[in-house]
Amino acid sequence: MNLVRAIAGVVVLWSSTAWGATLTWNANGEPDLAGYRVYQCSQQPCTRTSGKASSLATLGTGTSFNIGTPAVTQYYFITAYDFANNESGISSLVTFTPPGSPPPPPPTTGPVSLTVVGDPATGPWGVTATTTNTQDVMAHVHLDGVKHHVENSAPYDFFPGLYGKGTHTVEFVFYLQNTTSEIGRASITVMEGGPAPVIPASGPVSLTVVGDPATGPWGVTATTTNTQDVMAHVRLDGVLQYVENSAPYDFFPKLYGTGPHTVEFVFYLQNTTSEVGRASITVMEGGPTSVTPASGPVSLTVVGDPATGPWGVTATTTNTQDVMAHVRLDGVMKYVENFAPYDFFPGLYGKGTHTVEFVFYLQNTTSEVGRASITVQEGTP
Repeated sequence: MNLVRAIAGVVVLWSSTAWGATLTWNANGEPDLAGYRVYQCSQQPCTRTSGKASSLATLGTGTSFNIGTPAVTQYYFITAYDFANNESGISSLVTFTPPGSPPPPPPTTGPVSLTVVGDPATGPWGVTATTTNTQDVMAHVHLDGVKHHVENSAPYDFFPGLYGKGTHTVEFVFYLQNTTSEIGRASITVMEGGPAPVIPASGPVSLTVVGDPATGPWGVTATTTNTQDVMAHVRLDGVLQYVENSAPYDFFPKLYGTGPHTVEFVFYLQNTTSEVGRASITVMEGGPTSVTPASGPVSLTVVGDPATGPWGVTATTTNTQDVMAHVRLDGVMKYVENFAPYDFFPGLYGKGTHTVEFVFYLQNTTSEVGRASITVQEGTP
């Protein structure tokens, strides 16, 4: 039995009670094909082993299935089975979002740490990755910008070997299992046959607006405390404008169009994809003032005792601007806190681990100014 080919897509036929959304997929060609099974999840990760998938239908050899008009966002995948009831792996995942519904919440992010194993200077070497993310994740492992393999479960490794004298960059990009929802990445550069690993040292990036966006030409200057040989990718409103290879790092003054503009500097080790720092700033051209998001650390405190009763989380930030906090539980946004105190209110949310995340933005904008998350164990482990 081969794997089911990728689903062609979700097609909305009619938004009435008589019609709905239809899943369609490419037919399998095996002579022993008996039919297909349709699975549904209300949240991600959505796989047969995630514990969140329910069997929706067992079909014959037809290649479509009407799912009706779900009232909330749902996720679907297909498997094939033969006459001996052997079941294939899963298809690609598709999402149905009802018209007018907000997009599904972003997956929970978590830091990724990399460790060089072996000694690149004298022999075989590799890289091990760890992540604090507790979801069902997979890691795409890249060597020098080319995908090398996929790791579906811990330990996440780039296996020791010899890859050629000189510098090599290994990058791990983590996604929710069987999705394209990225939840974290990190890269490391080593010198094979050289004296020691070359480890990118991150450093804070500071941005300063030059000129007056309200009245005339304006630009942005960036500084970093990183003392390595770095380059800056400069983006305007998400589009790469140019690369600055040496200080001073500037987004040159001019007029870019009335309204808000976001300038971002992303610093890398020179001629690599090893990121060492980034910062962005939003200004209002032709407006009364520049809107400058100032980042500030976010601190979280657990209130109550998750082991024995109701619990919650309180957030504080040193940012003095008018900010709002998006509060998420296990990757799902619960509500927005517009004023201090910023709280995830005490309650009981189900035995097991829960992750609460606060993401702070300038009030009524998408300019992020800080975030933090914390994981607790409700009930005794």
